[in-house]
Amino acid sequence: MRAIHWFRRDLRLNDNAALSEALAVNDEVLAVFVLDPHLVEAKNQSPARLAFMYAALVNLDIALQSHGARLIIRRGEPLAELTKLMAESESSSLYFNRDYTPYARKRDGEVASELRGAGYKVESVKDLVVFEQTELLTGADTPYTVYTPYKRRWLERIQAAPPIASTPDFSHLQVKGGAEIISLPMPQPPAGFENAWWQPASEAAAQHRLKNWLGRLQDFPQPPGIGTYAKHRNLPGLDATSHLSPFLRFGLLSPRQCYRGATNARERAPGSTAMEGCESWLGEIIWRDFYYQILWNFPHVAVEPFQKKFARLEWSIDKVHFAAWCEGQTGYPIVDAGMRQLKTQHWMHNRLRMIVASFLTKDLLINWQTGERYFWQMLVDGDQASNNGGWQWAASTGTDAQPYFRIFNPVSQGQKFDPDGTYIKKYVPELANVPPKYLHAPWTMPLALQQHVGCTIGQDYPAPIVEHAAQRAKALALYKG
Repeated sequence: MRAIHWFRRDLRLNDNAALSEALAVNDEVLAVFVLDPHLVEAKNQSPARLAFMYAALVNLDIALQSHGARLIIRRGEPLAELTKLMAESESSSLYFNRDYTPYARKRDGEVASELRGAGYKVESVKDLVVFEQTELLTGADTPYTVYTPYKRRWLERIQAAPPIASTPDFSHLQVKGGAEIISLPMPQPPAGFENAWWQPASEAAAQHRLKNWLGRLQDFPQPPGIGTYAKHRNLPGLDATSHLSPFLRFGLLSPRQCYRGATNARERAPGSTAMEGCESWLGEIIWRDFYYQILWNFPHVAVEPFQKKFARLEWSIDKVHFAAWCEGQTGYPIVDAGMRQLKTQHWMHNRLRMIVASFLTKDLLINWQTGERYFWQMLVDGDQASNNGGWQWAASTGTDAQPYFRIFNPVSQGQKFDPDGTYIKKYVPELANVPPKYLHAPWTMPLALQQHVGCTIGQDYPAPIVEHAAQRAKALALYKG
């Protein structure tokens, strides 16, 4: 029997649930990727994300060649392309790993319905997350909407039945006969990302990064790793996070590999600090699952607030303020550093994601959906479930959200999480010579000192575009109303 494995967000060969199942029950398996114009040609598609995906496809094809196979590339509406491929390749079955976004649910439902109606076998498999859809429910058989009890239940379930790594027989990837199957050339990535920090975008590189991250259990002088994650995770100047999110986004790693790695590291932890680091990092994998089950069970969050009472908030539409936020020109150093990191690296430290999102929604009073769209256009690791969940958390409109009356002060956030200004000075070099006393509120510097250090506010670096205390009062009134 011959089958097709439809690659999507699982651009790896190992621990790939649907691919493993296809290889286990079929004599031959074709590897296929369909360039869906709805996704790759979307106006709001991130060039960085596209570049990562195209590079990952090239490297997936190289990995397949080592097993005597190739990645078949087609472009077009997935149902039409897969229907043609099933006939061309004389395949009887289609396998793919499930996705949970509203678009993916509609697309995959149509593909499964039409192909089954035509007599083909279609199998969709859980792979993108550890627990999906309604696998974890409250005692009242309802979806969880609060993270902490969800995490507790997640850990109970996985400890009772830990995920086992698959060992597929890749020899079945070799296709021995049948009609000629047409494949398009590999897509060319957008220019400018050849030397991006995430390169190479390959399964092997993802495994190497994961191994290095999990192996670093001690504190300094070695580079930060999982052992110091809890201790340093909120300090962007230390660069103490794993940077694995793009690889998870496109499935060059599986969440099960991350879970197994984190639990193994915890068993080797030399002390309570390292153990806490492993547990804290594992919590991020659980947050990822949590937001996916929110998107599945409450799909309205994709287009409106989870808390519908906030649907009519009268947001500001100040385009000048929004442009200043995008460009990192707000006059608040920690906010500007985060936005400039996003612009140059197409990634942002998670603490900064919270800070800049709070500033947009609570200081500039601009709709969280505007920020969500901008992040989507910029982030290499942009993921609808996590992006939406994070923005709704910051805007206090989501599930398990930050209460609306807790509003980040951009000055104190900088003082707390970047006290010596290492992160700020990296991305806002105008402030390189500003003394620590004034770094987080440079407009308070005496004019003579501004001139002495070469940073005149309003000339070399902008004055604050809003006054935080006044905007805080407006935000409280907005949400109360």
